[in-house]
Amino acid sequence: MQQIQINPLKALKPYVETDIPTKEGMPTVFQVETVLACNLACPECVIGTDKIDNRTKKVMRLKEFKIISDKIKPYAKMVYLHNWGEPLMNKNIFKMIEIASEYAHVHISTHGNLLDKEKCEKLILSGVGTLIISIDGLTKEVYDQYRIGGDVDKVMENIKYLSEFNKIYGNRVTILPQFIVFKHNYHEVKAFKDFCSNLGLRGILKKPYIRFGEVVQESSDKKYQREKYLNKSDHLDAISTCNSARAKMVVAANGKILFCCAQDYNGDNDLGSLLDDGSTVESIWNEYQYQKTRKSIVNKNPPSVCTEDCIIYNKGY
Repeated sequence: MQQIQINPLKALKPYVETDIPTKEGMPTVFQVETVLACNLACPECVIGTDKIDNRTKKVMRLKEFKIISDKIKPYAKMVYLHNWGEPLMNKNIFKMIEIASEYAHVHISTHGNLLDKEKCEKLILSGVGTLIISIDGLTKEVYDQYRIGGDVDKVMENIKYLSEFNKIYGNRVTILPQFIVFKHNYHEVKAFKDFCSNLGLRGILKKPYIRFGEVVQESSDKKYQREKYLNKSDHLDAISTCNSARAKMVVAANGKILFCCAQDYNGDNDLGSLLDDGSTVESIWNEYQYQKTRKSIVNKNPPSVCTEDCIIYNKGY
């Protein structure tokens, strides 16, 4: 294979805490939705189940990303290049990683089906700092129940390639295979741990976000169930820590700002766009209604979308 001409010794920006704003109160974490589309049909994903009604599927163009990147650059310490969608469907994702890695720690989450050996090497050398690869089963029978349309053998092979190239280039990337623990795959947790251990990788056992519950269910093991807050006080305390209210801006594939990464998937709030002429991070972040809503969350008086619908801070009362 021809050697990729990227300097593997370039230092990467460190991973940072995600809820600390600048001293001027500006966000330091930016979640940029480089793709609003996916080639899988995962049953708890709003894009996989085609539940997004008010937004058009889109792949962010490189020139659009450059405009957004220039605006977030003065503040960003962490840049996620994914939200609702598979980032590797964007043909320019490696260039986007390279650009963002000049000023921030870059985080990517992928289902890993669109990689191959050459792309695995390219990804390791791209400038990405943290890489999550979702694989929620180690056998076809189990994997296919959630990652509908995926190929577990291909993903396992790609994780191996990523691990091998990362070792060759000095373990520059934090590679995190991720296993969302459901009822149907609980018995493969040990196999997942062994798979990661054999590759020298730290696997993530993730509690599921259950939005629909029609196809998959939580494990009966409470260790892999998300906390459900049983009284209003505890619930509001938890919601008040949300980093979307403190230091995180979510940018949709069309440049518009989403209120949060989890629940505002339809873009129901008109918060402006970083692709508008004259718009800035400051002008959007400090817009009266946006600022007022964020303060209401911190002050434990959040809107109903937070108290009734949020799947991160689950209401249990």
